[in-house]
Amino acid sequence: MEYAGSYALFNYRLVTPTAGLAPSNVRLIRAFEHGLDPSSSEAGFVLVHIDMARHSPILITSTLTALSAATSHPRNRNSVNISLNSLASTLRTINTTMETMWARSRPQQYTSFRTFIFGITAQSMFPHGVLYEGVSPPGSPPLTFRGESGANDSMIPLVDNLIGIPMPDTPLTKILQDFRQYRPSNHRDFLAWVKDRAEGVGLKGWALDGDDTEGRDETRRAWLRVLNQVRDFRWRHWCFAREYIIKRTSHPTATGGSPIVTWLPNQLQAVLAEMVALYHRFVEEGDELGEEVCDMMDLVKRQQETLRKEVSKFCEERGVSDPVV
Repeated sequence: MEYAGSYALFNYRLVTPTAGLAPSNVRLIRAFEHGLDPSSSEAGFVLVHIDMARHSPILITSTLTALSAATSHPRNRNSVNISLNSLASTLRTINTTMETMWARSRPQQYTSFRTFIFGITAQSMFPHGVLYEGVSPPGSPPLTFRGESGANDSMIPLVDNLIGIPMPDTPLTKILQDFRQYRPSNHRDFLAWVKDRAEGVGLKGWALDGDDTEGRDETRRAWLRVLNQVRDFRWRHWCFAREYIIKRTSHPTATGGSPIVTWLPNQLQAVLAEMVALYHRFVEEGDELGEEVCDMMDLVKRQQETLRKEVSKFCEERGVSDPVV
């Protein structure tokens, strides 16, 4: 069962329809082990994702407002600043919700139901793909599908596309791009439109370097706030992978077919590097970014070093290639 339509985002019912998506009012429809019990780790794992996704309408509204402000004549910097701060605030709420995973889904129980969301691609148990009896036509080649992955979600990729976070040219990034085809078609279309639109109107270049300098310092601070929340999301995701998976199994491949030790750090390091590069440029240009941003960047530098050490350690333990992190 894939992420959006089967196991996570569309896999719920409301106990009391009029009470809405409050976590205590949501139950799973389909489950592998004990997920129909709302107190189980399986239910907790899925319901946290539903709880996070219920905040996505504000991400979409803020994205559309920012793009609209960048295409108006004259361009509306104040509207962009409001949109960026709304994005950062909503992402902070999503990150706070994500943190409840520790209490709602126990790390030591995750591997039991995780077994069922593995795919075929890059998995040793399916070295030649799969032929589906009664479905695959005679003589057809074996099929390979990626398993369920957080990379199937659309919230963080939406923000990536809006603010143009550059990803490294690595095989891991190619896997990230391959995951796009596993999203619902309307998600794919919307994310592609946001990316094309943001690049077409030059949102990033104008927001950070436009000649209309009044309010630009705040734009730069707000831009870093959004990046910081994307960093926080990806850092938390790495911490979950480390504690729920890496420390509990030696299997080298994640459910979606990506390398378990190096996959998330590929995206996380890209965000950290983007924050450092922008911060240094803004400082050199004489911006007064304030104590909030200075504290933010102190944390970024510590996490860069921590991530480097952790990935190096796990790679050495497992005998896999250590990328430059």
